[in-house]
Amino acid sequence: MSEENKPVIKINLDKFTNDITQVIDTKFIELEKRMTPTKEVTALTEAVKSTTVMENFDWRAGVEEMLRNKRKDVGVWADHWDAPLDMKAHTTAKFNDETKETEYSLKMTESLTEAIGTIGGGTIGATCCIPEIWADKIARDHVYPGSVFLGAWFVDWYTDIERKPGDKVYICRVAPALCADMACVEPTTDAPSIACPYITLEHDVCAYAICKNDIDTVQYGLIDALNAGLGSCLEVCVDNYFFDVALGCANAGTLTSTGPMTGSLILETMGSMEAGTYSPVKLIMHPVPWRSLMQDTNFTYANRFGARDVISGGRLQTAYGLEINTTPKGTLVIGTGTYRSLLLAKGAIAGAMKYGITIETEYSPRLQKRWVLADIKYGGVCLHPDGIYWIVTIE
Repeated sequence: MSEENKPVIKINLDKFTNDITQVIDTKFIELEKRMTPTKEVTALTEAVKSTTVMENFDWRAGVEEMLRNKRKDVGVWADHWDAPLDMKAHTTAKFNDETKETEYSLKMTESLTEAIGTIGGGTIGATCCIPEIWADKIARDHVYPGSVFLGAWFVDWYTDIERKPGDKVYICRVAPALCADMACVEPTTDAPSIACPYITLEHDVCAYAICKNDIDTVQYGLIDALNAGLGSCLEVCVDNYFFDVALGCANAGTLTSTGPMTGSLILETMGSMEAGTYSPVKLIMHPVPWRSLMQDTNFTYANRFGARDVISGGRLQTAYGLEINTTPKGTLVIGTGTYRSLLLAKGAIAGAMKYGITIETEYSPRLQKRWVLADIKYGGVCLHPDGIYWIVTIE
């Protein structure tokens, strides 16, 4: 084919360009109408306000309205190239017989697309607006279940020194009288022995200090939890003290077992104490031997119907006429797997109280700090050694 007979292909883009221009102009006019508030017509008879109230402009209301309105997508998009306004064009071809030329025209499918930015993370994104929630309730770690000895009914408490001067309390202890054979002579008898054991007072204190700036900023419940912790701290001190009193006296003895705690061991120890004319009323043990006792089938069967506390939950248990307390005191742990339990008769240990738990505070303006101190002044003594018995088990 010669150069003269080759067909000439021309693309007419005039209509395509006009279509784009017209669509863009139309859309901008519509947007301008939406952004321009409609003027309200005021009748001649209406009163004109003398003052103008300025309302704060809330741009979010307009955005929310645009997002909620379902409208036709506006934008220009294309399949094969990128441009500031993406375009997708459908091509039609028409052969002109007169000019012997094939004319191509582009028909535009229009839609306006918006480049919407995604809110990101980080300090300038949405995550910086997520609040951190602090619970109002303050949690205390390793809360002590309560003192076994402080104010206990099985301890003879002497109040003679309460709020009075002095640091010792003497107690007269009279031994049993002994009988003698009667004859026609002047009788020979032995007078009962009298002893005067005494209680030396112990002064324990627990305290903390907190700066004023922290008082103003911390949660209210934190201060209450700290104060409650002071009382728990003193209860631990009191129990440590009375366990040491029981260990330090010449008690009735110790029953040592090579196995775990059982009901039989308790009954055997009770028999030994009763042989010395003391009646046991309290058994204090660590939670580990207590759990072993709960696994003793004979113990649970023997007490199932007589004392429901043995098989129910709770800190105070009852069995064989004994009240059983469990306390996680380290004094009751002899070594790895070895524990001691304390069997007591009523009044075997005596106590005296100068004053109970007292909480005092002091604030220093110079240091901008407040001190909170809790203290207690008390004492105890082993009054009846034969009313104290230990049980040692291996769990």
